[in-house]
Amino acid sequence: MSAYSCSLLVIFLFFPFSAYAAGDEGQVSARNFLRINEEFCTAGQPSLQDLERLKEQGIVGIVNLRRPEENPTEQAQEREKAQQLGLKYFSIPVNGANPSPEQAEEFMKIVAEKENRPLFIHCAAANRVGGFWFIYRVLHDNWDCARAEQEARQIGLRSQNLVDFAKKYVEEKKPQACAGQ
Repeated sequence: MSAYSCSLLVIFLFFPFSAYAAGDEGQVSARNFLRINEEFCTAGQPSLQDLERLKEQGIVGIVNLRRPEENPTEQAQEREKAQQLGLKYFSIPVNGANPSPEQAEEFMKIVAEKENRPLFIHCAAANRVGGFWFIYRVLHDNWDCARAEQEARQIGLRSQNLVDFAKKYVEEKKPQACAGQ
């Protein structure tokens, strides 16, 4: 074998391992993962390894917006893993087709509590997360509805039903907040 062939062989054997080693270790793989700021990140369903990574990154609490019938085994494993890691775990089972004001109030209470932060908020794909985050941004951070909706869509909001719910909820708490938007 020539020196050139040996060099190529070494390169082709080495690079896959070096790419793996320098790859996304420590990265959260959950669908639509978004670090909003130092206190909040959002996504779809995390893996158990994602929970470990989130803990390593300083997350202290998890809000799960999935309903119990959405893969109950996966959710039980998530809750158990969160407890093993010493993470606070909150479950608000939201039906995306029919969210309730009570669920929005519970979400606002959990998210507003400083001792729950940094906080990871998720559902299956971040659609419900986006809808509830919209509410938080308008009512807590005094954002206008257009800006809140834009960020909510970046998070994963796709359902017009959740947009309508968020706007209606916001309007009941803060009249004229979404007027003309």
